[in-house]
Amino acid sequence: PLDPQIFALRKLEHYFSPIKPKKTMATTSFIVEDRLMMSRISTSAITVTQIIPHGVKAYGCCACCYAPAMCPGCAAFPCIKDPEYIVKEMEASKYIYVRENSIEWNDPHKTSKEGDCCGQSLCLFRAQDKVSVLYFDDPMFDRITDKSRCCNDCRTFCFGGEGEMVQIDSKFCCGCCYRGEIFLCVPVCCALCCPIIKHQIKVAKASEAIRGIKEARDNAKERMQIK
Repeated sequence: PLDPQIFALRKLEHYFSPIKPKKTMATTSFIVEDRLMMSRISTSAITVTQIIPHGVKAYGCCACCYAPAMCPGCAAFPCIKDPEYIVKEMEASKYIYVRENSIEWNDPHKTSKEGDCCGQSLCLFRAQDKVSVLYFDDPMFDRITDKSRCCNDCRTFCFGGEGEMVQIDSKFCCGCCYRGEIFLCVPVCCALCCPIIKHQIKVAKASEAIRGIKEARDNAKERMQIK
């Protein structure tokens, strides 16, 4: 019998052939003529082609215990971690999905849980999701680089960290300016702390993540005949 993955690829090649695709009720693919990168194999689902291991928060070598759930302020001391329940919830909320036409990731942050003090709890926390999606044909999706800090392993052991860092951005004007998300260009000399010119993803291994993302982007563009 034909392998299901091979069958799916052949079916995708058929629908994304050089002939201009049409959206008809007879097809099982969802084809967007005005922006082909938004197309997908199935009308009712988006295919995840790869799951990239996300960066895991690590505490420094001095941290030896978790703060009590009802006294999270103890985590201000270098030898005490955040409450165990919020550490687990934050890690469980993270993911990095390479999809058939884009990359999606969740980089949650810690916030106050619902409570009785102006709607907020004074002691308990929860994970607040921060989901980002970047399609492979986005002009911002140009360079994919390793921006992990120098001596990351050693610094993580001593002071803590959240894995390695992959940065996605776009330069133009002979590499002198960054392309922004709005009508803005930022000179390279002013780009260090500017959040609107880059997407940063915390991963377990930057080199493997970069290779996987580049392959998925290039394959998607070739499949959909996008230059």
